[in-house]
Amino acid sequence: MGRTITSRITINLVAGIVITVITVFVAVFWMASRQDEQAARSTDTMVVGGVSAIARRAESLASDYGWWDDAYKAYVNRDAEWFATNYGESVEETEVANLFAIISTEGTIDYHWTLGDAVAIDEVLTPDVIAQIREMSSGLRDESLAAERGIVATESAPMVVAVSRITPFLSDPDIDPSTLPLLVVGLALDEDRLGQLGQTFLINDLHFEPAGAEAEASVFPPALDIFGNTIGHYVWTPPRPGNAVLRSVLPPIGVALAIFCVVAFVTAFRARKIAIALTDSEKEASIAARTDGMTGLKNRTGFNELLDSPHFQTACKSGELAVIYLDINGFKAVNDSIGHNGGDELVKALTIRLKSVLPPDALFARIGGDEFAVALTGRSVRDTAAGAASAIVHSLDQPFTIHGFEFHVTVAVGYAVAGGTGLTPSEIVRRADIAMYHAKNGAEREAIAYHSTMETGALEKKQVEIALRRAVEEGDLQVNYQPVVRASDLSIVGVEALVRWTSKEFGTVSPSLFIPVAEETGLIHDVGRLVIDRACQDMLRWPGLKMAINISPVQLRDPNFADDILGVVERHGLSPDQFELELTEGILVNNPTIAKRKLAHLKSMGFTLSLDDFGTGFSSIGYLRQFPFDILKVDRSFVRDLGINSTANALVQSLVSLGDAMDLSVIAEGIENEDQLKLLRLVQCEYLQGFLISRPLPAAELMSLLDRLGEGRRFPIGREPERRAAAG
Repeated sequence: MGRTITSRITINLVAGIVITVITVFVAVFWMASRQDEQAARSTDTMVVGGVSAIARRAESLASDYGWWDDAYKAYVNRDAEWFATNYGESVEETEVANLFAIISTEGTIDYHWTLGDAVAIDEVLTPDVIAQIREMSSGLRDESLAAERGIVATESAPMVVAVSRITPFLSDPDIDPSTLPLLVVGLALDEDRLGQLGQTFLINDLHFEPAGAEAEASVFPPALDIFGNTIGHYVWTPPRPGNAVLRSVLPPIGVALAIFCVVAFVTAFRARKIAIALTDSEKEASIAARTDGMTGLKNRTGFNELLDSPHFQTACKSGELAVIYLDINGFKAVNDSIGHNGGDELVKALTIRLKSVLPPDALFARIGGDEFAVALTGRSVRDTAAGAASAIVHSLDQPFTIHGFEFHVTVAVGYAVAGGTGLTPSEIVRRADIAMYHAKNGAEREAIAYHSTMETGALEKKQVEIALRRAVEEGDLQVNYQPVVRASDLSIVGVEALVRWTSKEFGTVSPSLFIPVAEETGLIHDVGRLVIDRACQDMLRWPGLKMAINISPVQLRDPNFADDILGVVERHGLSPDQFELELTEGILVNNPTIAKRKLAHLKSMGFTLSLDDFGTGFSSIGYLRQFPFDILKVDRSFVRDLGINSTANALVQSLVSLGDAMDLSVIAEGIENEDQLKLLRLVQCEYLQGFLISRPLPAAELMSLLDRLGEGRRFPIGREPERRAAAG
């Protein structure tokens, strides 16, 4: 795009230079042309004026020679000698005119004189011309010096003729003007006269072209004879001062323009080179501002800008946009162990692995130091997002080898789908972020889909309640099982039943979100019965394993709970001693007296009792001594920091020792790497549970796992490498 703009600017600069050169030349030639036009108009004016001057001279001669007493007396006395002396000699000797003629009142030529043989009197004064001359003179007054004029065509050259009456100075008022003879004076517009006129105006080739002849150069408006007919044109070649201007101006202007073009083109191409460099620099800066320098992924700015693009806006409006947010846990341990360079290498390796499990068209970005985001589009984007989010979680099951050390990192993943609600992409990002924090705060090892209850709205909770009730009625809740193994040999001794819900409306819903809703609405009883019933059905296929089931305080408050659960177990032909009921310390704190009685009742039935999440709330050794627990579960929050935090190491060791002292079995949950396994073995923790062993599995997958492990049901984990470091 930048290079296109630069090319356009360069083209515009070159075009400007060319236009400037053309404009200068056009201006010079236009000025020369204007001078030529001005010169042509000037010569037009001069030729018109010169011909008019000849006509006025003819008028003046006619007036002078006509207004004469002696001439009148000579005409009355028929004194031909006087006329020959005064008129004839003026023509023949002094050459004041080319023709003098006196026409009688009857229209006959009484006297005439011509200059040489060039003019024939009968060629000029034809009967028609005489008749027209008499018509022209009909308005002349005898006391006026005025004369009438016109042009008469001849074979040799046109002639200007002026006519006046021969009138005495002291005219008799009784004389009728129409009885006075007419004096005709003619001046031929021949080559000599027009040549002299042209020389006066610096015109070398002024001449007359008869009508029908092709003009050689500039043509004056047509010349009309006394009848009003066009008889020809005055033709000449006007001067061209513009040529002189061009000859004097073009050389220096041409040199100046050549220098200008060289300088301008050099400047233009240098400017283009600089512009390209600036464009490339700006492009690189723009890319750098929108790209994470370490991974090459889009950063937060680039990610948000792309989400605001028409493609993602349209996808969002049509419900075809999903955003996945993920937060990586464990970077700090890597930086503390092998330095920030090692942490950078881990980020790069992590990016490559995550890319490998994402769809090719996914928009993958690094939002912050340990936060990433993915944007997906498409008609089946909900399924695509759920699959991609799950793939992200499980892609980190395997450790990373950095500088010869193995590191385990975990990820909290949340995602949101537009769902055709007309939301903006930024809102989908916000929702995915909320889902991610719910996954992080709940220590979830599965991707969590956003749903409205995450924002604790009453209406949204009601919607989840309705959907959950429908899921219970239709049997859409799933029960997964996570193995519990003996620490010494990693053989499976039991499984924990964990309820899971993938809603058609909300997607994957975390238990930390829908269990509270179930407890508030009383649905927990239905959910609990479903889990217990499903667990009993599956237990029939796994003889020798113990089934752990989580019990809600709300369930325990039900007076019939103990009898109901016993009835379900016995109905499936199972024994209570095959089941471990896990309870949280909230049961103990809220109403310890009632809790003690109910737990004792369950214990008497044969159920094993386990205290879950010990040490995270208000539990104390006193509670352990009062209540009939068989098992103590060490919370994952303590296990996660093993090998990283010395306090965590001491706490876990103390809890294991406490369990031994009180004759309680101890299960450490949340085991995610072999270094944690090693430390727990060192402190002689009896049982283990966590993703290092296995994630929660559907019943069919757990059955396949048991078949693969064989009779001993031992996991092939725990062989120590030469060098190892751990980060949770």
